[in-house]
Amino acid sequence: MSKKIAIVTGASRGVGRETALTLARAGLILFLAARTKAGLDDAVAEIEAEGGQATSIPTDVTQTNSVQNLVDLVTQQVGRIDLLVNNAGVGIFQPLAESDPDDWLQVIHSNLTSTYLCSRAVLPAMMSQKSGQIINMLSIAAKVAFPAASAYCAAKAGTLALTKVLREEVRAEGIRVTAVLPGSIDSTFWDGMEQHPDLNLMLKPNHIAETILRLVQAPVEMTVEEITVTPPLGIL
Repeated sequence: MSKKIAIVTGASRGVGRETALTLARAGLILFLAARTKAGLDDAVAEIEAEGGQATSIPTDVTQTNSVQNLVDLVTQQVGRIDLLVNNAGVGIFQPLAESDPDDWLQVIHSNLTSTYLCSRAVLPAMMSQKSGQIINMLSIAAKVAFPAASAYCAAKAGTLALTKVLREEVRAEGIRVTAVLPGSIDSTFWDGMEQHPDLNLMLKPNHIAETILRLVQAPVEMTVEEITVTPPLGIL
């Protein structure tokens, strides 16, 4: 059986990078997307040092043309796409009354719009194959209101709704769509924040990467629609 082809966005650091490494160790061929070429190249080098296969494609996942270029390069090189992990996203936290509209839109576009654009771009290949899997990285913020996180909560809630609609649209095409809702993760996400939960109590990026791997390895006859992963102490 040929190796599965996977695209992981936001793959230059954090959960995205750990997911790419984990999937490569499981034998998938990886195409890594993010805006930061240096970070992508470092991830590719680590994968290749372990005997895996990976290619970096610098991509702005908030821009239609950039996303289409990513998908075109993958299909031209390997002819198919089996898995898309929509992991890219940023968080900017401000009370609504003090928020900057540009920051608010940046959060919406990096989380919600990027998921829409990347999913839309891979669908022709997956529908032609009559198979495929899309895993969308969300957050418990899709369902829980956090003060100063209006943009982030709205983006994640919107992405959850998008995931549900997409799942219903492509079930008959043999495409599985899953939302992953993690709690707090010890990652660069918290860099620059003066106040945040204790990093030692948080999930680690490998916990999410292993969850994604289990979803990928699940029988194609079943779909995990939504999975919530929290630290042992719950919401921090």
